[in-house]
Amino acid sequence: MTFRPQLLMDIPESDALPDPYLNNAGTLDQGTFPLASRITCSSAAGFTGTVDKSAAAASQLADFFDGVAIGDFNVVEHEVNWTGAVTEWGYRRMVLYYANLCAAAGGVDAFLIGAQLPGLTTVRSNTATYPAVTQLVNLAVDVTAVLGSDTAISYAADWSEYSGHRPDDFSGDVYFHLDPLWSNAVVDFVGIDNFMPVSDWRDGANHQDALAGWESIHDRAYIKANIAWGEAFD
Repeated sequence: MTFRPQLLMDIPESDALPDPYLNNAGTLDQGTFPLASRITCSSAAGFTGTVDKSAAAASQLADFFDGVAIGDFNVVEHEVNWTGAVTEWGYRRMVLYYANLCAAAGGVDAFLIGAQLPGLTTVRSNTATYPAVTQLVNLAVDVTAVLGSDTAISYAADWSEYSGHRPDDFSGDVYFHLDPLWSNAVVDFVGIDNFMPVSDWRDGANHQDALAGWESIHDRAYIKANIAWGEAFD
């Protein structure tokens, strides 16, 4: 069993929250219920007033992740109790709560500390320092301490961040910014949220997959074969 927490953005219509991806962010609302991948510094890299590549970026990311420690939770039988400061409602509190919940339930085979957060992991505090990646490394260490070394730990990267950071600043720079995470001793595998198609089935019988001899889109062997030969498999 793999536990994968998913961060959802509860931003309704007419939210009056500035959109970090606009140069006039102070006047226009954010989009309705955006993907968590859009969470970033304010303003986002490349937009007027951005804090990217500054100490303020590290400060904003520290606020997002919060300062919750392992000792801020107490597990009694199957109940996870919060004993830390009531003002801490950040990302670490959520993930460490879930880690303790999994431990209280008897453990899991694998635990992901997050998924698809390129808007955070590509924010820099200077030219080539990525504070969110450091935060994820620290979180992986703490989750391992909660769940033990028998649980495989990783992060499910978005395909765009898995392949490295290419700043949109005409520099031509390429930074493999997640390497400190993937190479850390407590991280057990490289994780990617991958939504490649495993079927190109069409209506009727006169299409390539049917002509190749496959009889049904529901054929498990057909679906497995597409993982090794379908679109962008390599």
